[in-house]
Amino acid sequence: MKNNRSGRLIGRGRHPQEQDYCMDYSVYTLTKKEAMLYIMLACLFIGMVAYLFYDSALAFVMLLPAAVPFLKNKKTELCRKRKQQLEKEFRDVILSISSNLQTGYSVENAFEEAYKEIVLLYGAESLMANELRLMLRRLANNEQLEELLSSLAKRSGVEDIRDFADIFQIAKRGGGDMRAIIANTAQIIGDKQEVRLEIDTVMSEKRLEQAIMRYIPFFIMFYISATSKGYFEGLYHNAAGWLIMTAALIVYGLACRLSDKILNIEV
Repeated sequence: MKNNRSGRLIGRGRHPQEQDYCMDYSVYTLTKKEAMLYIMLACLFIGMVAYLFYDSALAFVMLLPAAVPFLKNKKTELCRKRKQQLEKEFRDVILSISSNLQTGYSVENAFEEAYKEIVLLYGAESLMANELRLMLRRLANNEQLEELLSSLAKRSGVEDIRDFADIFQIAKRGGGDMRAIIANTAQIIGDKQEVRLEIDTVMSEKRLEQAIMRYIPFFIMFYISATSKGYFEGLYHNAAGWLIMTAALIVYGLACRLSDKILNIEV
């Protein structure tokens, strides 16, 4: 099976799908295509900085190590997006499980029906489709469902999944009303994700503004250097100019980091 989600694998099984079952969702490994794309973008950005701030090929070479944190940030961003997708799919899974339990299915059969619905919603190669498919396979081998959910919770790093796994394990061992417990948990997680969606909708405009503001300084500098030849010449090829431009670049980087932290709202 083709794995395009780029997760580090903890273990290997006989079937290709079993590798995905052991995916560590907290780690993202770039594919060759992604690595080439982001390395090219990093080099283009570094080249733009070297040209506008220093007008020097040597500066480009000296700034190349900055590609490492750039790639690291991209991996972190892609990992976060994958977790968000997993969280979204998981919500639909437990809503489906809750609905199936209300109609009289056993817990195991409810998970099997949820798998069918997730395949219809997101496709057979989606994150939760792979997880559910392998859960069902291991259930057929007499493994405990609560242990499989706990494994997913540990690997996912998603709070909602951890909470559900803990509640499911307690209810299973304590012999509680599984239907009511899962229905209540599904409602709480659903409400929480609706709040998160509302916040994302509100913040999407701010993120667009942030993206525009990040590149406005470069557009201004490029415009001035193109229309007023020699305007920045006094800042190039001398120690004082390099210090001033470096200080400006550091302030710009800190401002970008600060804007990221402001817009990074956890629910």
